Amino acid sequence: MSKIRYTLPIAAAAIVFTAGSIAGPGFIRSESAAASTSTVAEAPAPTEDPATTEAPWEIPGTRTVAKTPAQLLQLLGERIKAKDIDGIIALQEPEAAIVNYDGSIIRGHKDIRAFYIDWFKSNPTLTVNPRQTVPAGGRRGWDGKVHSRTAAIMGDYSLEQDAADGTRTSFTGNFCDTVQEQPDGTWLYVQDNPYPPHGTPAPAAAHH
Repeated sequence: MSKIRYTLPIAAAAIVFTAGSIAGPGFIRSESAAASTSTVAEAPAPTEDPATTEAPWEIPGTRTVAKTPAQLLQLLGERIKAKDIDGIIALQEPEAAIVNYDGSIIRGHKDIRAFYIDWFKSNPTLTVNPRQTVPAGGRRGWDGKVHSRTAAIMGDYSLEQDAADGTRTSFTGNFCDTVQEQPDGTWLYVQDNPYPPHGTPAPAAAHH
């Protein structure tokens, strides 16, 4: 895990967050880390622009779910703040992946869980600047709306975290993440890629 722990999860819309605290736009709010279920209730497909940042659905007795890509980023940031690993996993498709700096892939809930457990040990502070979100694909339903879209979220980041010798170290880089609209209208992560393009060496500043 020595290499995996330094992969960067790209988490939120122009916010700064750590595993213990978060500061940013007013829409970032706390969520109990004690909630461990990942139940998502059925809901109608969204009609909003995928770039909107209005409040996610809050269904009594279940976890809050995202109905836009922007809300998905918001929820991931909140759950990283709370070290809510079960909540983070609930935002990932079962075969979702994180791209490591060496091009290897961390795939599936079990390995993603192990990554976050290890990554939080480095006390990370991550500043993420999404620059563009592009929804595309999907299919047009009987209601005339497009469903089951994907979206690419692109931007840049800077990271500060503990090094193996106990000092603080920092990195910068770009990211291109992929998220997917689910049949119930919610959105989940498909791929978290802080080292695009895949298959080529990352910039020197991001090698760690």
